Amino acid sequence: MMPSDRRFLVMLASALLRVRVGGALALFASMLPLAHAELVVAFAESPVTVIRGASLYRTGEGAKLRDDDIVETDAGKSAQLEDSAGTLIALGPQTQVLLKTPAQPQNAAAGPLRITMLSGWLKVACNVSTAAQPPLSIELHGLDIKPAVNGPWSVVTMATAERAAVFAESGDDAIVVVRAPAQAPKLTLHAGQYLERHADEPLRAQPRPSAEFIGTMPPGFRDALVAVSGRLASRHELATPLRAVDYADVSDWLTSNVSERATFVKRFVPRLKTPAFRAQVDAHLDVLPEWRPILHPPPPPPPRSASEPPKKPAQAPPPARPQYGPGSIYRDKPTDEDTHH
Repeated sequence: MMPSDRRFLVMLASALLRVRVGGALALFASMLPLAHAELVVAFAESPVTVIRGASLYRTGEGAKLRDDDIVETDAGKSAQLEDSAGTLIALGPQTQVLLKTPAQPQNAAAGPLRITMLSGWLKVACNVSTAAQPPLSIELHGLDIKPAVNGPWSVVTMATAERAAVFAESGDDAIVVVRAPAQAPKLTLHAGQYLERHADEPLRAQPRPSAEFIGTMPPGFRDALVAVSGRLASRHELATPLRAVDYADVSDWLTSNVSERATFVKRFVPRLKTPAFRAQVDAHLDVLPEWRPILHPPPPPPPRSASEPPKKPAQAPPPARPQYGPGSIYRDKPTDEDTHH
């Protein structure tokens, strides 16, 4: 045993003696290294754009993706992402998605995957049983889409600024569509069924997809997705970023209604150091109200003058005294009984 191993065991034993069992388990878990479920660009007709943090990258096949990465395809070009749990994610041309892959303890099963789709075409499929697959959900214009099947399944979605559509392509059981807000009823799509919504109109379920949906679907989406990541020559981290993001790169996300919008201020606030980015955000505060306190913070309260006495804290008024009896405000007033004596 190496000296470093012995030191680790001594430290762990000492910690276990000082804490309760529950605390010890939490301490042990915190010592385990964390890892993200591996998600890679398995296929790309051309380099895809990845926004990580506040930096912009261009990358191709074999690139490893991380939690909070935004992935965008070019016009006329498609791509396919795959994770280590057998999930296949096809992106049509000019498609924008944000990936949520929370960190998991090393050697643990892959964690949940959430795909937030802003625009474009998306096809997600899994060819393994649900029991072997980590939880997956797709956010699309206020909808929360989750597979609820016992075997392989696939779903096709599309989104524009004014329209959203969901096609449950295959699955032995169903695709569950949860409407927003959460208290609204759930809708279930069985294999072959279709759902669409225009603007803020109610959802419309149909027994089959519309002719328009089929006619505009990317040709590659008509075939079953096949895993291709096993053919990759290598898997690698992203190279050096091309540049920091401009306002135009992220404006669609900043003004969207996705659930991750609340995180964008912290993520992109460093870009306010660039005058052009700051000016663009300032010019769009009507649709970016959460940025106003940062760009135009309220003035601080005026300082108190040195000669001005400090204000005394407000005191509660004394409790009201009863009119009669002990403690009465009329305790000195003679009563009828007194006058007769």
